[in-house]
Amino acid sequence: MKAGPYCGYGLEEIIKIKQKEERAIGKFFWGYSGVFCRPGLVNAFVKSSQSSKVIGLFIETKSSYSTTEQGKFTEFSEDKIHWQKLPKQVLLVGNTRKPHFAVCGKNLKRLNKRINLSDYKIFMKTGLFPHFDKTLNNYFRSRVDKALGVYSLSSSKDESSVEIKCSYELIEPYCVYIR
Repeated sequence: MKAGPYCGYGLEEIIKIKQKEERAIGKFFWGYSGVFCRPGLVNAFVKSSQSSKVIGLFIETKSSYSTTEQGKFTEFSEDKIHWQKLPKQVLLVGNTRKPHFAVCGKNLKRLNKRINLSDYKIFMKTGLFPHFDKTLNNYFRSRVDKALGVYSLSSSKDESSVEIKCSYELIEPYCVYIR
């Protein structure tokens, strides 16, 4: 996922806020919007994982997002039916008129590590079975800024490396709707 300045907060400030959240409540909520990586897909990805840990990675973007419709999200839901109050220590802001989601994580830390996107296959859930037919380097195009990938060492000579700026471990309930 790409991460950067958002609604008046710089990336370093957001990281500190999320680390403070984790110290207070045992996890953090990292909010986002868009059509990619909605809660159902993220949760299917985690459930299909053969690893005991699923790691989230952030690539830094310098572009800033701001909106005139900025507000604070105060509730979360795993199913859009049963809503719970977010703990008061959680800060999630954005355009409250658009659908938003949040991944739940712990151990958010800064990194300076490069990975080759062609070594990761995209996870897409269509029907009953996941599909792994495209690599991340071929998936990240134009406005795509988040994806679910499974490590699959490529024999391709295509070197499409990116610098990872942060990592975290996804924890239950993994990904939720927020409002």
